[in-house]
Amino acid sequence: MVGGIATLLAVLLRVAEPAAAPLQRLWRLARLRARVDGTVPVTTQFDGAVETGGRLRLELGEHCRLGRRVFLETCEGGRIQLGAHVRINAGAFIVAYSEISIGRDALIAEYVSIRDADHGLAADGLVRTQPHTSRPIHIGEGAWIGRGAVVLKGVSIGAGAVVAANSVVTKDVRPMAIVAGVPAKEIRLRDGAPLAAATPRAPGARG
Repeated sequence: MVGGIATLLAVLLRVAEPAAAPLQRLWRLARLRARVDGTVPVTTQFDGAVETGGRLRLELGEHCRLGRRVFLETCEGGRIQLGAHVRINAGAFIVAYSEISIGRDALIAEYVSIRDADHGLAADGLVRTQPHTSRPIHIGEGAWIGRGAVVLKGVSIGAGAVVAANSVVTKDVRPMAIVAGVPAKEIRLRDGAPLAAATPRAPGARG
């Protein structure tokens, strides 16, 4: 009996889900717009519900795609800006106290963390009670931030750069560079040039 009901429900869901998909997308669009001070174009695509931390200062370009359980938050006057065709995959966290901008056609993989602030570290108080310090983050057009990477405050990642999975980016990355590690270091350029050839030493340099 239970098995028969489960089979019937499965058949009904298979029939109903394609028809309900457009309504589900419109619901997710309306739900995000209701929480946003800014722009969420009708061309925005959703793989699942987007989570937000209260009201959100957000500007999306056309045809952005947001994955399941993406979390977006702006605090203390911060703002998030995405160019056209940006893809943010499942479970990514983007939290802005100052400004986070992501250029068009950039790819943000699963579970990436991008935060432009951290707590103060004065020795005379608890870390959790100290005010945040923030500096803007900029990710250039066509960059790819790999799964599980962390991008810290004040970092600028150049156009077309690639950040390897699980890396921690603590300083600027130049355009078309591939970086990896904790902290992330440049490996080579995307054109295949090795690091030594890409960054020649000055005459007389040692080391």
